[in-house]
Amino acid sequence: MAPLPTMPRILVVDDHPMYREGMMSALGKELPDATVAGAGSAEEGLEMLRRAPDTALVLMDLRLPGMDGLAALALYGESHPDVPCMVVSASDDPDLVKRAFDAGASGFIAKSMTLAEVGDAVRKVLGGGVFVREEAPPPAANGGTLTLRQLEVLRLLGEGYTNREIAQTLQIAEGTAKAHIAAIFEALEADNRTQAVVAAQRRGLLPTSSKR
Repeated sequence: MAPLPTMPRILVVDDHPMYREGMMSALGKELPDATVAGAGSAEEGLEMLRRAPDTALVLMDLRLPGMDGLAALALYGESHPDVPCMVVSASDDPDLVKRAFDAGASGFIAKSMTLAEVGDAVRKVLGGGVFVREEAPPPAANGGTLTLRQLEVLRLLGEGYTNREIAQTLQIAEGTAKAHIAAIFEALEADNRTQAVVAAQRRGLLPTSSKR
C-alpha cells in the first residue's frame, strides 16, 4: 500500500449541514494533519474539485438532492479518475454496498461505524487501498468511542434538542434516540446532557458554543 499523502485534502459532500459538519469534525479528530472541506451538493463538490485538483479523497453521502450519490459517483469517477471516492450511508445493506462499488466507490462507510473505524477506513483508501466492512457492526459505544450516528445525536444535544426533536430530525424512533444518548453518556463518562456536552467540547467533538 502506498504511503499516506502529507497533509491530505479531503472533501465531504453532504447536503445536510449537521451531518456534513459532523463528518468534517470526525475526520479532523482522526486525521489532524488533513485539510477537510465541505460541499452541499454533488455539483458544488465537482466545482470544488475543479478548483482544488490536489484533493486526495472525497466522502459522499448517498442521499443528495438533484443528482443522487450513485450517479454522482460515476460522474466524479469520469471527471476525476485519480481521486478516490468513499460513500457514507445510514444503511449497510449488502445490495447497496455492491451498487456503490459498481458505481466506482473505493470504500463504504456505514454510520454504525465508530470514529476510530472511520479513521482507519479513510487512511486505508488514502494509502491506495479499498475499504469494505465485512464484519458485523460493533455493540453500542463504550470505552470512549462513538459511532457516526451517535456523533449526529451528540451534535443535536449540543444544540439543545429534546429527545423527540432528535428523533424527528434524524428520522429514528424516540426510543432509539434515547439509546444513543445513553451510549453517549457512557462513552463520555457523563451523568447528564450538560456533562456530555462539556466532555465532548473538551475532546473537540463539539464547538464551544451552541448555534440554536
